[in-house]
Amino acid sequence: MALEFVFQMFLYIVVIMVVIGIIIQFRENILSALNLCDYVPGGCPQKEECTAIHATETSITESVLRKYCDMCWSKTGAKEYSKNCICYIVSGSFSPDSYELNEYCKIECDKEVTSVILTYDYLLKKVSIEC
Repeated sequence: MALEFVFQMFLYIVVIMVVIGIIIQFRENILSALNLCDYVPGGCPQKEECTAIHATETSITESVLRKYCDMCWSKTGAKEYSKNCICYIVSGSFSPDSYELNEYCKIECDKEVTSVILTYDYLLKKVSIEC
C-alpha cells in the first residue's frame, strides 16, 4: 500500500512536468490560436518589419552618410534585427571620397552616382552603403 501511494505521486509529478513542458514549448502557438494577445501583456512577440525609406538630399556628404547610417543601425543593428534589410535609398549627387564613418558602416561604392542604398547585413552586423 505504501509503495502504491509513492508510485502514484511520482506518476502524477511526471505527468504534470510533461504537461508544463508542452505548454512552455508551444506557448506562442497556443496564444496565437486563442488570440489572447490583447489580454496578456507581453505574451505575444512583436513582429519585426523593415521598410525601405526614400530620401532626397542635394549632395550626399560624409555627414549625410553618417546620419543615415546611424539611423539604419538604430532601427536594425542596435536591436539585433535577424534579417537583411534595405533601410534607406538616398537620392542626390554622390562622389566617393575618403570618409570616416562608424565601425558598423562600410562604403562599397567607388563611382559617382545619383543615389546610394543603405542595407543592413545581419550576418556581418554592418550597414553597407552601395551604389
